[in-house]
Amino acid sequence: MTGPGDTGDLQDRAGAVHNSSTAGGDHSIAANVIKNVIIKWVMHPSARWVPLLVACTGLVIAGSTWPDGPASQYTLWGTLAGLSVATAAARVLNRKPLGARVVGALSLVSLLATVGAWLAFQSVLTHGEIDVTGQVRTRGTQPLDDAAHRTVSFLLDASALREPRNALRLTVAIDDHDPAGPTCLPDTGATVSLLTSGVAAQTMDLRPGGTADFTLGARVRSVRIDLRLRTARGCRMDVRATGAVLHDR
Repeated sequence: MTGPGDTGDLQDRAGAVHNSSTAGGDHSIAANVIKNVIIKWVMHPSARWVPLLVACTGLVIAGSTWPDGPASQYTLWGTLAGLSVATAAARVLNRKPLGARVVGALSLVSLLATVGAWLAFQSVLTHGEIDVTGQVRTRGTQPLDDAAHRTVSFLLDASALREPRNALRLTVAIDDHDPAGPTCLPDTGATVSLLTSGVAAQTMDLRPGGTADFTLGARVRSVRIDLRLRTARGCRMDVRATGAVLHDR
């Protein structure tokens, strides 16, 4: 048998179950309404242009802020940008009736690829390699020989270092001053030294055509690298920077 108190408890439980069902029903109805609104917007003829416009806008912005550096570092960006444009164009150009799932998938893939391409481009913009070979200035008298112990300096000023990177990769060519005479390349090498204010001195040995990678640390205003030649007696050589790339380690 059930007492008066038990009857009250049963009524409270029934009310709680009813309220829970009502709340769940309200949430389900709201979710269905939102879903239907999104589907109607996605399927609307004017909305099919939105992913393509977003993808093309990203391409225009990237093109207007294009940094220097090797093309290989843009592979991920190019892949994602191509995917975003291709899927957006597929939706616009396809005249056959497509289901809501297909249309939604094309739009979603295009928008996600556009976001991914933008993030990849920003990564290259912030940390990618920058070719500053054309901005290297050479100071010193050439040709060099081993007897005089003279040096040649490679210089970069603030305009070349306006984008902050923490390392510099320098490639140096060393050639015979007289190409018609016997070559001195087998007996030739060089010592390169980074002498820059605020950065610890760094010294490396190079062979002709070799590359030295220097750590710049915090942003610097100028870079100076001295080169001293080592070669056989009587040999005279010309040196020049054939590559200078700023990068992040």
